[in-house]
Amino acid sequence: MPQRKIKEHEQTINYAMLSLFQYLASIMVILLHCQRLFGNEAMHFIQKSIFGRMAVPFFLISSAFLLKASLAKKKDIRQYVRRVLKQYLFWSMLYLPYALTYFWSLPVKKYYAPLAMVAGFLYVGLCYQLWYIPAYLLGLWIVHFLYKKLDIKWTVIILSLLYLIGAVETYYAYFANSWLTHLYDGYARLFFSTRNGIFYSPIFILMGYVLYDYWQSDLFTKYPIRKLLLATALLGVDGWIVFVNQGVDKNFFLALLPFSIFLVNVVLRTEVGKKLNLYHLKKLSVLYFFLHPIFIESSFYLLQEVSMSKEDKGKIVFVITLILTQLTAEGILMVRKSMFKKRANTYRDKLKEG
Repeated sequence: MPQRKIKEHEQTINYAMLSLFQYLASIMVILLHCQRLFGNEAMHFIQKSIFGRMAVPFFLISSAFLLKASLAKKKDIRQYVRRVLKQYLFWSMLYLPYALTYFWSLPVKKYYAPLAMVAGFLYVGLCYQLWYIPAYLLGLWIVHFLYKKLDIKWTVIILSLLYLIGAVETYYAYFANSWLTHLYDGYARLFFSTRNGIFYSPIFILMGYVLYDYWQSDLFTKYPIRKLLLATALLGVDGWIVFVNQGVDKNFFLALLPFSIFLVNVVLRTEVGKKLNLYHLKKLSVLYFFLHPIFIESSFYLLQEVSMSKEDKGKIVFVITLILTQLTAEGILMVRKSMFKKRANTYRDKLKEG
């Protein structure tokens, strides 16, 4: 591989397809959170545990790739982190009533509520999709530190080992009653999950950095489609291994590592639709991610007394959520556009007066 360099270099990136796939990934997240859509166990597993687990790695790798590109243009990472934190704080405040309602339903002494809200904000998020932001920011700090202090080989080794430790949750059944599962059980009692900014997100963020820095290497330029197809086949085999002997959760498929980086690589390199302007889909994907639990939870609440199968209820909730999330997101974007125009006109008028 060529020596990594933190500098700007010309890259023919297909931003249109990146926006499209980010939009599709946000829909996968909605599908994942609509509980059950299929009665058949294999179909349920494929939809929820295979396709549903592709979205977050795609977001992590593509976000890290774009961040690395901005760093190459001498932009300040602190400004980027402040922007993410500002967004996270806004959505956390919006979901605070939801978090308090959930906490009040638990058999826990109520005076722990402030501590629980702080812990939720710093670690798992105040709503179930918000875990991503603390995990992303902590993972980003870890990767940024290791990537600057160590060579690429040791960074990959350390973060791969962390991912392997986290993967005990997915392959738990294969190690039942072993020292590994005993350690995991003790850890989970305190920290709930290994899907966080230590075990899960760093390796995918590193992949985004590596993809940018080694963009011209043979690993990514030679036979990208073949590599993606091979990684897809490996993911299928890995999925079958987990399906027949399921663990605590299904976040840490080992085959997700090659599949995710080669998927992002192909999406960024393809010539298909390259001249299209799909940036609107990217903006929608961000709002989809933050908004969808409002409509999922509202729909399930309204349908709780309706007699129907879980999968039928899940499908109805998905359709309602997708429509309402789309309408709300479009409305927010229209308001933002209007506000931006007003500020621009005000600034232009002041310049004329001056």
